[in-house]
Amino acid sequence: MNHINIMRSISFAALVLISANAFAADAKSSTLLYISPNDYTYSVRLLHPYYDYWFEQGPIVEPILLDGLKDKFTDLSLCKANETADKVIRVTPSLFYNPMLRYYYGKLIATVYSGSGTILGQYVGEGMHQGYMSVNHAIPMHLEKAYSVAMQDLMTKIEADKANIEKVDINTTDTKMSCGLIGLQPEPRIKFY
Repeated sequence: MNHINIMRSISFAALVLISANAFAADAKSSTLLYISPNDYTYSVRLLHPYYDYWFEQGPIVEPILLDGLKDKFTDLSLCKANETADKVIRVTPSLFYNPMLRYYYGKLIATVYSGSGTILGQYVGEGMHQGYMSVNHAIPMHLEKAYSVAMQDLMTKIEADKANIEKVDINTTDTKMSCGLIGLQPEPRIKFY
């Protein structure tokens, strides 16, 4: 009896997933930015001998990424549901604090997908910012600065590989990538810098 209920719930979940992909809406922009929902819900812990700090990466990284990527991709918007676009950029942030040197080390890994789902490029931007970790009001500023430096490094790498990102597949000019497909990929819960 229990197996029947499990099979019904699995088939219902598969039906919902298939119907969601069938009704994927075209985004108003040609490029979408995907940040994992885990970056908005799971907290990251910065360790310090006397003081620990917890924060979510998504709310800090989102405005930095949108401002930085709008220079290169003028028609850019954020993935909110199951929109489709010609290109989707998935960004995975990470941050580490070294209490001995008092440095925040930020890293942004960007993967650019074409409309057909092929990877056009993967780029890593790294940056560091020196600052103390003792006052709650100053820590968000240090986090933003570390991510901003990493974003500048990421944009120089994307600009250097501009020809590879702008190429278009002749066979798949009318296909569009869905944000829902990127969200289905497994993602590690524990991230080590």
